Amino acid sequence: MKQTDMTKKLFRLFPFFLILYEFCTNMSNDMYLPALPLIATDFNLDLSIIQLTIASWLAGNTFVQLLMGPLSDRYGRRRVLLTGGGVFLLATVGSALAPSISTLILARFLQGVGVCSMMIAGYASIHDLYDDERAIHILVWMGSAAIIAPAVGPLLGGLLLLITGWRGIFWTLAVLSAFSTFALWLSMPESIKEFHPLKMRVILSRYRRIFLNSHFMVSAATFGLLYGGVIAWITASPFILMASLKISPAVFGYLQVPVFCAYIVGAKLVKPLLTTFGQEALILGGSTISLVAAAFLIFFAKVAPTSLYSFIIPMAFYTAGFGLAAAPLNRITITATKEQKGSAMAMFYLTMMGSGTLVSLALSVVKNSIFYPCALLGATAFLASALNCFRCFFKR
Repeated sequence: MKQTDMTKKLFRLFPFFLILYEFCTNMSNDMYLPALPLIATDFNLDLSIIQLTIASWLAGNTFVQLLMGPLSDRYGRRRVLLTGGGVFLLATVGSALAPSISTLILARFLQGVGVCSMMIAGYASIHDLYDDERAIHILVWMGSAAIIAPAVGPLLGGLLLLITGWRGIFWTLAVLSAFSTFALWLSMPESIKEFHPLKMRVILSRYRRIFLNSHFMVSAATFGLLYGGVIAWITASPFILMASLKISPAVFGYLQVPVFCAYIVGAKLVKPLLTTFGQEALILGGSTISLVAAAFLIFFAKVAPTSLYSFIIPMAFYTAGFGLAAAPLNRITITATKEQKGSAMAMFYLTMMGSGTLVSLALSVVKNSIFYPCALLGATAFLASALNCFRCFFKR
């Protein structure tokens, strides 16, 4: 077989390996959730301190967002993505070998940096390489990988804990990461033909215009706050379900399935409802469902804090509402500016991940509380709904 034929075959497999890498990077923040109490016991620390490993992952993802777009324009999508994949792999191995909580927090931060390469360079390469129909098809699968990870990650992590310790979870992720990164090294083409120089004045001017675009920033903040509610659940659910309600790690994983599968249900409703009701109605409906679900979550956390249904059912409705609003809100945000899509995506993800980081940090400073995480989630849902109403009012 000729080398060109082999290259073409590998190129056709590139979307599959990119989806696999997307799944792996997202699993890194979900698969080890059932192990948080075990990590706390191993390091002889309070669970709230161990929750900083979630915040550090989000922080690593957040802090390099604005650099990743210009770097991928200068050095190419392939180089940035593969370098990020190498950083992610080394950080995952570092997490498995971490001798202390400070080392684990640092390794998790570097994991987040590696994930950022996926969010910017990976998604940008799809837009570069494929026409609209093919790109949308691939992006749907990539989005599905991001959605499935929180649903199956805790379940797989819980099952792994039955045969190995918490470090085994990170070794499993390292093997999957090594395979997907090597496969991308073989199959990923360079998607840009012209490498743009890094001109700080141009980059800063572009970001300034995006930041001053109130429609873009309010829409991005609305999305970020709804996403922050999901991060509140991811961060607090190990304490609520395992530490307080004494649920086993395996059962904890099963309970996450309905919460995040509800997101898929909400997202699947977008296509049949969009033509009839339009984007704005779906955003309003989805954010309202999430707000009402958050209100019920707060109520039941106060009156029935020992019942699983007090948390699982409201959270399932919250994520369903977010799933209904997410895609239309994402589209409205990105199309609100005429700046380059790479920079717009970087600012959008910065807002989203920044919201998640702040929520996770807020939860890490409060110890042994079931009601506080629910109240914080309710606050993010309320602010998201208020910002959405504000955006709609001034759009008229």
